[in-house]
Amino acid sequence: MQEFTFYLGNRPGALLELASALAEEKVNIEAVAALTILDEAVVAMVCDAPDRARKVLKKLGVEFEEREALALTIPHQPGQLATVLARLAEEGINVLSCYFSAEKNQILFTVDNLERAKAIFRL
Repeated sequence: MQEFTFYLGNRPGALLELASALAEEKVNIEAVAALTILDEAVVAMVCDAPDRARKVLKKLGVEFEEREALALTIPHQPGQLATVLARLAEEGINVLSCYFSAEKNQILFTVDNLERAKAIFRL
């Protein structure tokens, strides 16, 4: 899975414009996190078709960073996120982003030591 992170203008319809352009290219958004910080919208998303998503972002003139995202299916109960994060912290792995895909009951995250995280969780 590839995560795209980028800034969008903080204006009505900015996220709509992106979502519509992705839909036109038949790209499904698997997970998304967005918030406004200091008047700038920050977005992280994972799509089912990274090549087409990349094309859409470039066409819209959106500068983005891309990194591999890991997905873990976890039980929907208290403490599960803490368990995953504790395991990463024990290994000195820094979490760069973290969010959920509720439909699949998955935590999606990016880290600064991808290969070690994959080994820990056998991905």
